[in-house]
Amino acid sequence: MPSAAPLAITLETRLSGPDGPFRLDVDLSVAAGEFLVLTGPSGAGKTTLLRLIAGLTRPLRGVVSMAGQVWSDTACGIDLPVRARPLGFVFQDYALFPNMTVAGQIGFALHDLPQCERADRVAEMLDLAGLTGLAKAYPAQLSGGQKQRLALVRALARCPKLLLLDEPLSALDPETRARLQGELRRLHAHFGATTLMTSHDQTEAQRLADRVLRLEAGRLSAASLSYPPLHLVRA
Repeated sequence: MPSAAPLAITLETRLSGPDGPFRLDVDLSVAAGEFLVLTGPSGAGKTTLLRLIAGLTRPLRGVVSMAGQVWSDTACGIDLPVRARPLGFVFQDYALFPNMTVAGQIGFALHDLPQCERADRVAEMLDLAGLTGLAKAYPAQLSGGQKQRLALVRALARCPKLLLLDEPLSALDPETRARLQGELRRLHAHFGATTLMTSHDQTEAQRLADRVLRLEAGRLSAASLSYPPLHLVRA
């Protein structure tokens, strides 16, 4: 598997929130293999920041680079397409294909692998997610927790250098959410990808993250930066 790599972000764009227009202005470095959680109120720009990093939204100005490779640089006219950026993205609603089986969802993410390698890789990911017995099931037949695990391993199937998670546990009931926080840490440790996640739940952030930052009105405040107790980081 490719090693994780540091992420460097300097991004600026215009947004509109509950209190009117504001400017997202972020300068951030994320260490190789770090699990960073962004908290903050709705409308602060958390999801937009993930979309800017992924290339799904274009910034007003700024640079995104990973391990020295520039993904986006508005001054130089560089804007790698999403497919060219070695990242995985788990959306809040999971974005699963309703007409595709569990195995098919993972196989679709591996379309660039030779067919002979793809089947083995799909089987490996199904085993990691505990979904082997559901390989032929469709999303409508899955529980919320199973959908979440499928979305995670689909995003991780290509061993991305960067994993972006937008409120991935928010739709789950409290019991399932608490259980899958451990699953998320386990998968993060297994793949070693640099991970950037958004969450409204401060307890969840402290349990999962190596570092927690707060984004408010488009800005990261040093006064809001906190480091979770060591006994919670790997829980």
